[in-house]
Amino acid sequence: MKQIAIYGKGGIGKSTIAANLSAAMASRGLRVLQVGCDPKQDSTRLLLGGRRITTALDYLRGSRPASRRLDDIVHAGFCGVSCVEAGGPEPGVGCAGRGILSTFDLLEQLGIDERGYDTALYDVLGDVVCGGFAVPLREEYAEVVYIVTSGEFMALYAGNNILRGIRNYEGCGRRVGGIIFNRRGLEQEDRRVNRFAEAVRLPIVASFPRSGRFTDAEALGQTIIQVFPQSELAEQFRQLAEYVSDNPPRFSAHPLDPGELETVVLGLGNKGSLIPFAASSALVPSRSPACSSPAPSLVPPRRYCSKSVRTHEILHGCAFNGAAHTVLQIKDAVTVAHGPASCAYLSSQGMVSAARHVLDRYGVRLDHCFVPALRCSEMDERIVIFGGNESLAAAVNEAAMERPGAVFIVTTCASGIIGDDARLSVGAVREQAGETPVVLIQADGDITGDYMQGIIDAMMTVAEALIDPGLSQDDHSVNIIAEKNLAINTEHNYHVIRELLDELGLRVNCRFIRDCTTAQLADFMRARLNLPAHDDSYGRTVQDFLSHRYHAPFLSSPFPVGFHAAADWLRQVAAHFGKEAVAEDIISRHCAAYETTMAEMRPALQGKRLFITAQSHRIDWILETALGLGMEIVKVGILESPWDDLFMTRYEKLIPIEWPYAREKREEDMRALKPDLTLTGHPWRTIPDGFRFDTVPVCPDVGFYSGAALAQRWHRLMRLPAKEGWRNDL
Repeated sequence: MKQIAIYGKGGIGKSTIAANLSAAMASRGLRVLQVGCDPKQDSTRLLLGGRRITTALDYLRGSRPASRRLDDIVHAGFCGVSCVEAGGPEPGVGCAGRGILSTFDLLEQLGIDERGYDTALYDVLGDVVCGGFAVPLREEYAEVVYIVTSGEFMALYAGNNILRGIRNYEGCGRRVGGIIFNRRGLEQEDRRVNRFAEAVRLPIVASFPRSGRFTDAEALGQTIIQVFPQSELAEQFRQLAEYVSDNPPRFSAHPLDPGELETVVLGLGNKGSLIPFAASSALVPSRSPACSSPAPSLVPPRRYCSKSVRTHEILHGCAFNGAAHTVLQIKDAVTVAHGPASCAYLSSQGMVSAARHVLDRYGVRLDHCFVPALRCSEMDERIVIFGGNESLAAAVNEAAMERPGAVFIVTTCASGIIGDDARLSVGAVREQAGETPVVLIQADGDITGDYMQGIIDAMMTVAEALIDPGLSQDDHSVNIIAEKNLAINTEHNYHVIRELLDELGLRVNCRFIRDCTTAQLADFMRARLNLPAHDDSYGRTVQDFLSHRYHAPFLSSPFPVGFHAAADWLRQVAAHFGKEAVAEDIISRHCAAYETTMAEMRPALQGKRLFITAQSHRIDWILETALGLGMEIVKVGILESPWDDLFMTRYEKLIPIEWPYAREKREEDMRALKPDLTLTGHPWRTIPDGFRFDTVPVCPDVGFYSGAALAQRWHRLMRLPAKEGWRNDL
């Protein structure tokens, strides 16, 4: 079967040319299939007597897979031409390009290839050659492409754009058949089209005059071949049909760059000459002084970004997941994922997996994580094509019927790619939701950024929607900020911090955002002090937002790790609330137990050589522990981190530290320094044999005894041989 694609700018007469060409080929006795790939659905109208037919996409939307038949979408037209219209979504929603893909898949599934056509002709919109509208250019479809154009600049611009698209598919050989010139009667139109054809090295295979007979035939819903079979126009179509039905030469695509196109078509740059262009002169850009200054940016730079987004690194994880895992921590809210069911499933399983780890290791149940309140708009192929606002509104309304404290909508990359405006659904359902807040978080999956960016965006959106800024303070309460929801020791660390706060006579007002309610989030401003859980890029960004937007006061130190940090942190908190004496009593009590533990390990670890190479940028608690045990720290190599871009230490004058440190140097340094113990974030594939290793936790346990607990592992490792005996087993 010969497969031909007719591309051209919308409104250029492409469909009229295609229908008349199909009619002429069918008149020669050929079995012809014409597939209209334009959302306007008018490609086959002249072959069908003006009749509109069920489009493939409407059929997909309204039928069940088991009941689908090819004859429901393939309709017989003039002279037996089989007619198919792809169709498209409502203007402004969905993705018509994806609809072309779905149409071709449907035709293939229903057995279109078994019909035995001599020729298949694809009539394709060519204004924008996106992935969907470029489907006919693929190897398994059109063998040859003809470009319909007039002498208007935008028609030639579209033709040049089509050539750029064809060039991307030319790995399988030459694909361009030539140019079909459909005149509009413009001044010097022939000259412009001839200049363009010569510049892109293509022949003009047919040239049709502007004629009232086209209008007369179209008024009857018929082709020229039917209404004026003896006319010169009909003969021209028969000649074109004969030409394309044989095996004419094919040509490579040689598109022009924009500057060349203007020079060729408009004559700009040719010694100041300008070809008259009366019908389209308004398209020539103005050179008035009012337009001389650069236009202001419509999108201001984002202030609150994750490290990966800010530094343009590889993105780590998905912004949808980050946002969903954040709002799912709000126990009395329901979250609706606007995307495929698989996105919602994978996100919920991430929550469940983390909750299981917490239960297995610490015995702590997080019931809201075991059964996440996550619903889904269940975006499938049909919704991708036609738009998902209706399904999203239905899912949100269903969620609102549960009377939650809030309904959060989190968008995925699927909805972002097709350009769904979820704000329309929010506006449609807010009235039905009553007093339930409906809050949209446009995460858009990987389009917006990485996992951490999703968390940041969700926190800011939740704050703007729920925090009541006008509340009076409670003199004995604190908020906890920016805990890491997927770290398995987050709940353990919270309980350690809460015990210290209990001893100071302070209560936790709100965990922003972790295991909380909408009421607690609304009461955020009641806390007198905010305690950051982490002092990394993420923690600092959230703190920056809350400080700037709500003037929220923050403690200068994050959750403490190790004895020195815990004592300093406790003193800072106590000073803020006038509890200094209580803090000193707590520190004294823990100091004795800490020193006893360290003394037990010191004889075995004193003098041992320690090498550290890790991504963690907060390791003073490790250095403090090692120095307190009398160990020799031979080198610290701090690797680039996806979580932070600042490294701070109070030991820079006491220890050889290299930052940033290259991974390639690790093995060389180990062999040269001969450490008794190496600490690393993750073991690597080419790790040398004969060395003892331990890990540096990304999210360490907090409190007075973090370093001592880690040193107890070192103590046990020193009792083991550096080279494992099993490696010598046969």
